Amino acid sequence: MARHSSPMRTYAAAVGFLDFIVLLLTSAITYYAYYGTLLIVDNVRDSGTLSYAISPQFIGLVLLAVWLLALTVFKTRDTKLVGSDFSEYRRVVNASLTVLGALAFIALFLKVDVSRVYVSSIIFFGLLAVLLERRIARAWLRKQRLQGRYRRRVVLYGPREDLGLALSKFEKNKEAEFEPVFTIEDEVDLKLTRVDDGKVQNFKLEDLATIFKAHSVELLEVVGAGPSSAHMHKRLYWALDGTDISFVVSPAITGVSSSKLTTRVIAGAPLLEISSTKFTGPQYIMKTLLDLVLGTVAFLVSLPIVFITALIVKLEDKGPAFFTQTRVGLNGKEFTMYKIRSMKVGAELEHAERQKALSDVQTNVNMFKDPEDPRVTKVGRVIRKYSIDELPQFLNVLKGDMSLVGPRPPLLSEVEQWKQHETRRLLVKPGVTGPWQIGGRSLLTWEETVAIDLSYVENWTVLTDISIIFKTVVYVVKGSGAF
Repeated sequence: MARHSSPMRTYAAAVGFLDFIVLLLTSAITYYAYYGTLLIVDNVRDSGTLSYAISPQFIGLVLLAVWLLALTVFKTRDTKLVGSDFSEYRRVVNASLTVLGALAFIALFLKVDVSRVYVSSIIFFGLLAVLLERRIARAWLRKQRLQGRYRRRVVLYGPREDLGLALSKFEKNKEAEFEPVFTIEDEVDLKLTRVDDGKVQNFKLEDLATIFKAHSVELLEVVGAGPSSAHMHKRLYWALDGTDISFVVSPAITGVSSSKLTTRVIAGAPLLEISSTKFTGPQYIMKTLLDLVLGTVAFLVSLPIVFITALIVKLEDKGPAFFTQTRVGLNGKEFTMYKIRSMKVGAELEHAERQKALSDVQTNVNMFKDPEDPRVTKVGRVIRKYSIDELPQFLNVLKGDMSLVGPRPPLLSEVEQWKQHETRRLLVKPGVTGPWQIGGRSLLTWEETVAIDLSYVENWTVLTDISIIFKTVVYVVKGSGAF
C-alpha cells in the first residue's frame, strides 16, 4: 500500500514558522516604537551587587527564544488540536502568561534593570498577534478543507446501522476536519471497507496499525455498540497501543461539552461523569457583568439610530414607531419585548391565519417566518434585513429580561407547542443575539433551531458569548438569513 503523507504535520510546521515570524516582527516593532531606533542603545553591564542592566535587544532575543520554546512545551502545535480545537488558543495564552511570569520572577530575583513597559508591551502585542495569526491560519485551513484537503483521516468501527448514520453526518458536514476512509463492521470476520469505492479486504488485528499508518489514518472512532463490542473494543485498542493513532469511543450521550466530562473509577471500572448544567458561579457573574457593561454601551450607541429609524417608520404610514410583544423568558417568565415596528399596524392579528396558510411550505413551522410576508412595510424590509428593528431590545437587557447572548425569545404560542426537552431553552435568559442568529437564522428548520439552542444552553461559556457577539456583527452586515 502507498504511504500517504500527513498534511496536518505540514500545517503544524507552517504554523510554527509563522509564530517565529510574527513574534520576531512584534519584538522589532515594539523595540522601535519604544526606543525610536533599531540600533543598540544599551549594553549588558554590572550595575551593582546582584543587579544588572541588560540591553533591550538581548532581552528581546531571550524573550523570543523562551516564548517559542514555551509554545512548543505547551503543545500549541499538537497535530491533534492545531487548526480546530479551541484548546489551541487556551494553550497559546497559558504559554505566554507563563513566559511573562517567569521573566517577572527572574527580573525580581536577579534585580535585572529592564523596562517593564517594554517587556509587557512585547508580551501583550505578541500574544494578540499570535492569536490573530492562528485565526487567519484556521480560516485558510477551512477553505482548504472545503476543497477536500488537509483533513484528518479516520476509520469508523461499529454496527452497520450506526456506521451508516455516522457516515451520513460526515457527508453533510463538508467542512469537517475528519475524512472517513475505511469502515470496520462489528462482525466476527474483520473486514476493511473503503468508503470511496466500497472495496472490502480482510485483515488481521496485528496488521491494523501498519495498514492505518500506510494510509495516514490518525484516528479510529467507535460508534454504537454491537454484539461483540465489549470484547472487540479492547482488542482494537491493544492493536493500536503504542502508536500515534488515537482511539476514541462515542459516548451514549452526545452534544456535551468536554469541560463537563470527568473520569471516575467505580468498582474498578473507569466511567465518564457528566456534571450538571448550572447557571451560577464566576462564569455566570461574568456573563451578567458583560450584559450590564456592553448592554449599556450598545444601548447608548444605538439610540441615535433607533430615533432616526423610528422617525422614518412614523413618516411612512403615520402608525406607531415602536412595537411591543409578550415573549417568554428565563424559567418561563413572560416579559414585554421592544422592537421598532416593521409591519403594518395590526399585523399581529393576522399571524395565526398567515402561519396556517403557509404551513405546507414553511421550513420552520413552529417558528413562523415568511420571506415574502405582505404585512412587512417597505422600511420594515430594510431594517429587518440588517436587524435594526431589534436594537430596542438592548433596553430589555438593561431591565434584566434578556441577555446579550442566548436563545431566541419565543412567543407563548410557540412554547405551548414545545416538547418537554425543548423547554430547557428557558433555563437561560433569551438573547438579543445567539446561536440561532449566527447559525442560519430564518433558514433553519425547527429541529436545527432546537439543536443549536440546546447545545448553547448545555455548553455556554463567556468566551462563547463573546465569539457569538463578534460573529453576529458579520452576519448583520451581510443580512444573511434575515426576513
